[in-house]
Amino acid sequence: MQHIELLMKREKKVVDSRLAAEHQMLHRVGSAHRAGEIDETDLMSAFVRYKALGIPGRSARWNENIDTPWGRMEHALRYAPRPNGPEGTWVGPYPLSLQDPTPSRGTSVVYILFNSLNEPCYLGSTKNFRDRLRTHRREGKEFSSWQAYPCRGREHAYELEDRLLKERLPHLNKKPGR
Repeated sequence: MQHIELLMKREKKVVDSRLAAEHQMLHRVGSAHRAGEIDETDLMSAFVRYKALGIPGRSARWNENIDTPWGRMEHALRYAPRPNGPEGTWVGPYPLSLQDPTPSRGTSVVYILFNSLNEPCYLGSTKNFRDRLRTHRREGKEFSSWQAYPCRGREHAYELEDRLLKERLPHLNKKPGR
């Protein structure tokens, strides 16, 4: 009997340690997301890894620490468009249809717009891709297709944008880089 009681005490310590580690991890992820240190893509990565652990009660602990509720994360995971282009990018024609896979709102991307000759004509970055394409069209930019590169956040987007501006030299951009 003593052996079983000892094992039960050890098991309780392990469970308590796991719960403390979970709380600490979720608190850090939630704080970083609120501070803008991680974007929606990073939050989704954390969600996928945490969900895969299959720990009972995880959704309640998530909701206690993260501003985006568990149910909304599951919905986004189920319906989020997957990159459909080379090297994990999204690509597509313009104008867009509702069914065209594009980066979801809140995802930091660097995008390239192409003219009818498939030459890069404009390059930019945004967290609201569909809205930004509509704005470009209203501003009179003529383009027929696009490619969007997912980014880990704004800083990564700025670095990638700068590098691609220097490589691609799109004629509608006013400056060659940041």
